[in-house]
Amino acid sequence: MKRTTHGSPVANAAPNSAHAFRHRVLQGLKAGEFCIAYQGIYRVDSGELTQMEALIRWRHPEYGVLLPGAFSEAFKDAEIMRELTWFVLDAVASEIAAWRASGGVPYAVAVNVPPSVAALPGFAERLESICGAHGVAPDCIQLELLESEDLTRMPSMPKVVRRLRNKGVSVAMDDFGTGYSCLAALGPIDFGTVKIAKELLSEAPRCPNARIVFSSVLALLTRLKVAIVVEGVETAAQAQWIAQWPHVLAQGFFLARPVFGIDNVPGARLASATARRRPARRDIRLADAA
Repeated sequence: MKRTTHGSPVANAAPNSAHAFRHRVLQGLKAGEFCIAYQGIYRVDSGELTQMEALIRWRHPEYGVLLPGAFSEAFKDAEIMRELTWFVLDAVASEIAAWRASGGVPYAVAVNVPPSVAALPGFAERLESICGAHGVAPDCIQLELLESEDLTRMPSMPKVVRRLRNKGVSVAMDDFGTGYSCLAALGPIDFGTVKIAKELLSEAPRCPNARIVFSSVLALLTRLKVAIVVEGVETAAQAQWIAQWPHVLAQGFFLARPVFGIDNVPGARLASATARRRPARRDIRLADAA
């Protein structure tokens, strides 16, 4: 549940009532107003779709489709974060099941989860139950631990990640290089993937110092033998520069914008050997973006 920066018309409608705002978010969840958009993650050198990220959206009856930044105040509430997490996991498992039933290639889907929610007693078992209810294996979902909480202050997290991995669930550190995402957590926690924050890429490749920092981070993560995803690829120059590391995956508006429906993700293809892979589109109209 990425907290993109946008205005909050919902919160502004009741600026003096945090309780009313909280109630409205929970009401929206029960009313089915929330939905999932998907953004592809690609091999930059070939353009091949390798996995996706699930991004929550609110189809508000008055304000239209809202990004998480419009209701980020609600994320401070522990109950709302739990309910949003369960909603996203259930919705994603359901859509994965439908996509695979239609003959779709079994792409893994990354879901953002607050570390404190992942550390709840029985979390791994509930995730396994959600996947089982939809007839999909837990390894179809990758959990991205949000950088909004300090993992180094959560001594149980290495054990939590091990328990999830034992159930086949890959765990990623999200937004490495910003917030609480730091080197200290890479040692004790057995991450399968590290996602490099867009801030580390924003000045590359035009800035020499930025190139050195970014290249050094890639070298370190490569030695740790984790999968690497670079976020925030917004230009052709960035994509071409990253392509020199063929083992690195990338995500960003230059490659594909978020869309509703797994089948609409650029590059998504059917498992049939005769099916043609749809090329990644970079000319998606604004109306198509989610």
